[in-house]
Amino acid sequence: MPKAADTIGRVEQPEATAALEHWHESKPRFTVLVYNMLGVWAQAEDVVAAVGEQVFKLEPGQAASVQNWPAFLTTLTTRRSIDVLRSAQHQRTDYVGSWLPEPIDQQMLPEEAAINDSMLRLGILLLLEELSPQARAAYVLHHALGYSAADIAPVLESSPAAVRQMLSRAAKKLEQARTAQHDVSSVSSVLTEIVQAIHRADTEGVIKLLAHDAVLYSDGGGKVRAARNPVVGAQRIARFMIGIERKNPGRQISTGRVNGEPALRFAIEGREDVLVIDVVSGSVQQILQVSNPDKLGLVGANWDALAT
Repeated sequence: MPKAADTIGRVEQPEATAALEHWHESKPRFTVLVYNMLGVWAQAEDVVAAVGEQVFKLEPGQAASVQNWPAFLTTLTTRRSIDVLRSAQHQRTDYVGSWLPEPIDQQMLPEEAAINDSMLRLGILLLLEELSPQARAAYVLHHALGYSAADIAPVLESSPAAVRQMLSRAAKKLEQARTAQHDVSSVSSVLTEIVQAIHRADTEGVIKLLAHDAVLYSDGGGKVRAARNPVVGAQRIARFMIGIERKNPGRQISTGRVNGEPALRFAIEGREDVLVIDVVSGSVQQILQVSNPDKLGLVGANWDALAT
């Protein structure tokens, strides 16, 4: 398949210039936007590249008729994302264990993307999986880009009233994640306390940091050992995490940031785990542990050793 840059000649000047300028200007924002829709960075890049091909293959008359390039590109990108998401959701039903979004290095999020960073947290991305593809698109456009229901309606070929209903229902499902603490220092402090309590094999110390109905999701993808089902309840989670520490006493533990939020990285004998938490009302409500090696290629190298 020819690259987008090779097909730009199909849209003649001045339309070619407009298409090229708007496309390059929008690529960072759309890549992050589609990642917000799909939870997998490589899939986001593929969608954005495919939309680029579509744009640059427009006939001159079609390109000349585009009056609002940002809106046009947003529509193409969103609709293609919905198609990919429908297929991905079907495939994820066969996934081994819990499916979690792919964590990415904070530095991969370009400043020019102009996306609401809180929408990229792994807890948000996981809850977005519970929405229909159209509802997810509506929610992402509204909360990540600030689009109104009236703006979103033509993108989804729907009505503003229907979009408002989608947003209302989605907001109820995502209420917990939206209320989670975003303060980096507070969340980092809780992560450190968890590690120290686990290292001491202090079951009660871990339990005190967790909500009684906390949930831990572990994603090994069938590639490494991980809990296939969610671990529910503070006591079970504490025993689970302390048990892992006992079996892996030499693990190197470091702190960093993925998706704009504090994270822990555990490494031993070629195995790597990245862990993030959602803190609600001072207690850990949710723990996400990504262990599938296929999902850890973009967490970066900016990690600081944590003394235990």
